[in-house]
Amino acid sequence: MYSKILKGLLLGLCIAAVAMISWAPNSLAGEGNLDQQVQELIEQNQALTDRLMQVEHQLSGMKAAPETEHAGAKSVLGHIEDTIHIHGLLEFGAAYHSTDMNHGGYRQDSDLSMTSVEIGIGAQVNDWVSAETILMYEDPSGAIDLYDGIREETNFDVEEAIITIANKEVTPAFLKAGKMYVPFGAYLTHFPDDMGIDSPLTLLMGETNEKALLIGAEYAGMTFSGYVFNGDVEEMGGGDNVIESYGFDANYAYECEDNDMDLLVGASYISNLTDSDWIEESLHHHNLEIEDYGDGAAAYFHIGCQGIFFDAEYMTLLDSVEVYAGGLHEGKVNNAEVWNFEMGYNYNWWRNLEIALQYAGSNDCYHLGFPRDRYGINFNQEVFDNTILSVGYLYDEYDDDGTDEERNQRDLVFGQLAVRF
Repeated sequence: MYSKILKGLLLGLCIAAVAMISWAPNSLAGEGNLDQQVQELIEQNQALTDRLMQVEHQLSGMKAAPETEHAGAKSVLGHIEDTIHIHGLLEFGAAYHSTDMNHGGYRQDSDLSMTSVEIGIGAQVNDWVSAETILMYEDPSGAIDLYDGIREETNFDVEEAIITIANKEVTPAFLKAGKMYVPFGAYLTHFPDDMGIDSPLTLLMGETNEKALLIGAEYAGMTFSGYVFNGDVEEMGGGDNVIESYGFDANYAYECEDNDMDLLVGASYISNLTDSDWIEESLHHHNLEIEDYGDGAAAYFHIGCQGIFFDAEYMTLLDSVEVYAGGLHEGKVNNAEVWNFEMGYNYNWWRNLEIALQYAGSNDCYHLGFPRDRYGINFNQEVFDNTILSVGYLYDEYDDDGTDEERNQRDLVFGQLAVRF
């Protein structure tokens, strides 16, 4: 707008100047050369034109400055959105236990608990490097009766902090370093897997969170990985604190969207299963030590088709482990093993409803608080986007170890509301 006004003023001055020259008195013509005056007016006009262009440039700069700042801010926000992602999980649960004791009487427990709060932050640093950090809070109060209070309510802890070096477009190989759950087993379940409700036996047996270095490769659905770590459980009398625990995992995953089918089959080995989180906490809780590490193996299988699924998983301690208390021999753990089988169906009647049946069990695991046999049913109803309501029932039967406080059977009714974002 300003440029149009200036151009109009300049045009008016030129017209007035020409008119004055054309109609000037003869006395003016006599005093000077008309051509020289016209030349002066042309030079003045050029000077005004140059000044006008400078003003237009300044005005355009003033207009573009806010747009440039706004574009810069959008660019920074876009970079953050493209490279950094934040996700979270909130789970609130309720549980009721009724435990019959083998020598008469029973116990009842019920509780409400914020079973887990999870916050994760990930970043794609460049084409090769990514980073992921997960903070976790867990409240196991709903399961204190079953597991003798081994786990207590915790503050926010760094659950995982992993640096990954990988570029699938260049190589199938990858490297991970940091605090992680090492790949031993798959912990396949369609039931709530929190301590505040009830964790799968396979997860309790094998889940191992350690500071580890892992290398692997993924190609055409096949994934191989190997890792090393320095565990928290040491052999009795062992004075060296060294990296001597390791493990391997191999699995094949297949998915076909046309047939609505997916498949997963795999196997794992770990040289120190006695360093799994639950076994480690059990040993420390009862002030027990082990003479030698016990290695373990796992196998897992999943298939899903047209909404129907079947999961199977098995874990075992391959060696017998001698256990000591205060330097005195306390007993032996003989090839402890656990298994978990689940099948069910996903029915989209309003929103998706998942119905799951479970049979699980253990052998020689009473000292870990595991039941001999477990039967369960669970319903997972999607009530809103990323919001799942779970309601279920579990029935456990225990081995008789001859103690007065030995459990005979247990009934558990539970519910959980999970929100993921």
